[in-house]
Amino acid sequence: MLKSNKSIISSLDWIAQIPSSIAIIDTDLRLKSASPKWLSTFNFSLEKIKDQQIPDLFPQLGPEFQTRLSYSLDGLRDIKFKYSPIHQTDTQQNSFWHLNPWKDGYGNIIGVIIKVETISKAQELQWELNKTKRLLNQKGSIAQIGSWEYDIKENNLQWTPSVYKIYGVSNEFIPTIENAIHFYLPETSRKTIKDSLENAIQSGLPWNEKLQLKQKDGTVIWVNSIGRPKFKNGKCTRIIGTLQNITDTILANSTTLTVEPTKYPLFEKVPFGLAIIDRSSGQIKDVNNRLLQLTEFEKTHFLQRHFTAFIKKNQQTDFIMLSKQLKESGEFSAFKTTFTTKNKKNITIQISGAILQDEIDGNLLCTIENITSQSNLERNFKKTIRVSKEKNEKLLNFAHMVSHNLKTHATNFSLLLNFLNAENGAHERKKLMHMLFSASDNLTETIKGLREIVEVRSNINLEKKSLSLNEHVFLVEQNVAGLLKETKGKIVNEIADTVTINALPAYLNSILTNCITNAIKYRKEGKSPIIIISAKEEKNYTVLSIEDNGIGIDLEKHGDKLFGLYNTFHRNKDSRGIGLYITKNQIEAMNGKISAISTVGQGTTFKIYFNKN
Repeated sequence: MLKSNKSIISSLDWIAQIPSSIAIIDTDLRLKSASPKWLSTFNFSLEKIKDQQIPDLFPQLGPEFQTRLSYSLDGLRDIKFKYSPIHQTDTQQNSFWHLNPWKDGYGNIIGVIIKVETISKAQELQWELNKTKRLLNQKGSIAQIGSWEYDIKENNLQWTPSVYKIYGVSNEFIPTIENAIHFYLPETSRKTIKDSLENAIQSGLPWNEKLQLKQKDGTVIWVNSIGRPKFKNGKCTRIIGTLQNITDTILANSTTLTVEPTKYPLFEKVPFGLAIIDRSSGQIKDVNNRLLQLTEFEKTHFLQRHFTAFIKKNQQTDFIMLSKQLKESGEFSAFKTTFTTKNKKNITIQISGAILQDEIDGNLLCTIENITSQSNLERNFKKTIRVSKEKNEKLLNFAHMVSHNLKTHATNFSLLLNFLNAENGAHERKKLMHMLFSASDNLTETIKGLREIVEVRSNINLEKKSLSLNEHVFLVEQNVAGLLKETKGKIVNEIADTVTINALPAYLNSILTNCITNAIKYRKEGKSPIIIISAKEEKNYTVLSIEDNGIGIDLEKHGDKLFGLYNTFHRNKDSRGIGLYITKNQIEAMNGKISAISTVGQGTTFKIYFNKN
């Protein structure tokens, strides 16, 4: 038999303990309860607005919001809606509203849970970037530069007006990725732009290339093509970029495209790559055949490009140091970087250089050597040392831990047996026997904990599976149902049904059980535990958050010992000091990580990062 709405509503006192900004409405869209933070954000008093319809409280939301509410009432989870207040204040700002179905204990939908999150600075910046993009479109024609965007899923290419002018076509021309590439000269540039596009989609690599393009009327021009891949859920979904006509710049510098080989008789005879750089402009004037063999590119690929073509983007600070060294001593010391060959093979190169003193214009001669083999050996050697060191430290720590704990038990047994041997009184001997039994139970518990730790390390190479996170949350929730009922606890599950993670099933259940039972165990005295579970996607991880309203942990005092073995931070009779240690070892065994955010008296949030690989 279903509970009445009246009895369900009367059980909403727990929401007053939730630290997040949450409101609950029924199927008639009437507000039934809200957390203190939600009421404070919107300057409401629960007594005044209770049972009012949410559209009446926020008349600016309109029909779109009501449509999304209806979707949530149909059972859809984690529906996102952007709310912008008419007048922004310190408390009311642009925010995202997450809508989830509110269910009773029998699985019936009886309303909607609304969770409010303030929009981050990064999202605000994205809006500003969109404005900037429109401004650039207006000014792009002056500098003969335009922007473009390619939607990979829809196979849709968009140009700004300046790009149409660079291609020499009218605005009626419909661009596609195929016909756009076809304008590039086949003998010099078409393969480069094709490879760059494929590399961006498959590997997420940007490009910045100087290429030749034939306009519709047959005029050949030089362009600077830049492309930047954009990602969603770890997958490249679109590419944005710019295209600039640089023909005038190329022609102005065309007299310095090559260097007379007679000036450098050993240029083609040395067994390593050489490049001659114009010191004033940084442009490459000539390269030898050994460098072409090393990089698999033709000479035209390098001529007139900047020296930074050899330097990774994240090493631009190194380039500043090179310039400083050249100014001070006329040369720069060797440094390593990664270079991608024409056939998309990454190699490690070492570059050094010096100013040619016998020239008036001060050309720079650079040597480029392939040190991939040496670099791999060095990297593998360092990795072996690091792994061995970590294993030795863990083994030493475990050995110390076993020795320390078993020694403590052995000492305790020895003392109690000595007391028992010296005691003649029956009553005292009985007490000592009781203490010996307790000591034996404690020893058994210690050995059990040590065995659990060994099991975690023994299962490190087991194969992970793709698991439904909600299915395992439901399973663990059923396993702790008795505890929840005894403590009048609540679990608020905000995880979408589509969320999956790569994990070992037994480890996942253990991790969830440890975190949830901890939240119940370390609840505030006289307060029912409230546990909010949510998940979000990051670049390489699925992040599970488990938030409670418990007594919290002093992280300044105990943060470095939080996940240590046999460390307890509260006087709880059930504390063994092993749960978080086991949890950390289990998640790390699956190439994940765990962190905690906590405030004493306000609760704790554990963030568990499940590796997607």
